[in-house]
Amino acid sequence: MDLQRISGLPGWILHRLFASYWLLAVCAVLAALPFALAVLWLDRELTTEWLLTRDLATVATADTAKDFTGVAAGVNAAFITLYFSITLIVLSMAAGNLGARLIDRWIERPLVRVSLAGLSFSMIVSLVAMLATDAEADLADTPLLLVGVVALLQAINVAMLSVSLHDLGRTMFVDTSIDRLCVDACKRSIDLEPVERSARSEHVVLRAPREGYFEDIDLAKLRDIACDGRAVTLHVAPGQHVLKGEPILCSPSDMDKNQVKSAIAIGPYRSDAQGPVFRIRLLVEIAARALSPAINDFYTAIACADKLAAVMESQVDSWIDDDRDPALKGCPELVLLGQDFRGLFEDPMSAFRQAACQYPSVSIRMIDNYGRIAARIEREDGPAQLVDFIRDLARHLRDHADSVTQYGMDKRSINAAFDNGFGDGKTAGGHA
Repeated sequence: MDLQRISGLPGWILHRLFASYWLLAVCAVLAALPFALAVLWLDRELTTEWLLTRDLATVATADTAKDFTGVAAGVNAAFITLYFSITLIVLSMAAGNLGARLIDRWIERPLVRVSLAGLSFSMIVSLVAMLATDAEADLADTPLLLVGVVALLQAINVAMLSVSLHDLGRTMFVDTSIDRLCVDACKRSIDLEPVERSARSEHVVLRAPREGYFEDIDLAKLRDIACDGRAVTLHVAPGQHVLKGEPILCSPSDMDKNQVKSAIAIGPYRSDAQGPVFRIRLLVEIAARALSPAINDFYTAIACADKLAAVMESQVDSWIDDDRDPALKGCPELVLLGQDFRGLFEDPMSAFRQAACQYPSVSIRMIDNYGRIAARIEREDGPAQLVDFIRDLARHLRDHADSVTQYGMDKRSINAAFDNGFGDGKTAGGHA
């Protein structure tokens, strides 16, 4: 279990800061000026004379150095403008086709931010070199090392720009984003254990200070509070919307409210910081958008159905039976309502059903996936209630798709998919 990933209000703020599009570029700009001045000082104290005595001058004349650094600064400005323009165009088109919330993940991609930072760094160094070069000075008074550094940065930036533009082009390939979402959604953010469900004498310790989406929890801090002998129940899970004043955390004992507040973050919108719950819903959103009349790309929806099945399999261990409550593993005093398997998948898979019901091919594929998951759980002697839950998801999808499908052959295929996976006593203890 990765407690570092879930880090409360301070951690969420730092995540939003360091995952931003601009921070690394700003840091590069701030670092470029002292770097260029340091290289300029080396030139004046040592390197220009050393290069000249060994006939290693990077330029033939001071006038050439002035022209080169001026051209380099202009090229960097053009590169930055080009990169910004292409990035905005690609992200706008991709968001329109795949889903606007993918932007939150794309701007966190290291290659995008490193490329922008590299261009910004190179531009500042080029400007300093241009200002420090006198076209009428002797070659001995020209910052030869700084001119060489500018040339090196130009070569690196051209290579990086090529790689970055290729990466941006791949952004438009939907399967890349779907696969990456699946990989990230399969990562378990917490480990749970079932605890007895009993009537608790609780009072509200913390209410939502404002309206928003429950973003992030510092489980390490809440674990320390709960394992200190005080039972704690968290009533909302990441991704859930809360209204101002709604109860968030309850406990039968008093505790420091400021300490509790710092363990919980509420954001203005859904974001990737919420972990698997955001990524699962994003896969459903991509599928639903692909099935809209404007796009009508059912193969993308089928790909999402396959990846959702893979995510469901990876999260099987988070299932908690209906008569139990989910608690943090190793700390049964900390109850985390809505963060088990049912909390992760019940609502998004209902949304998937509503979008897929009008497409028999997508419905059949998802019903088949449900059957494969249930069969594997049974082979591994998994929880019977989990099999029942998955069977119910498949049955609801079958019934909904059957009710809207007009063509008889499609109706038979939908029902056959369900019978192949769940009929004849194959799953759920023999329930068809």
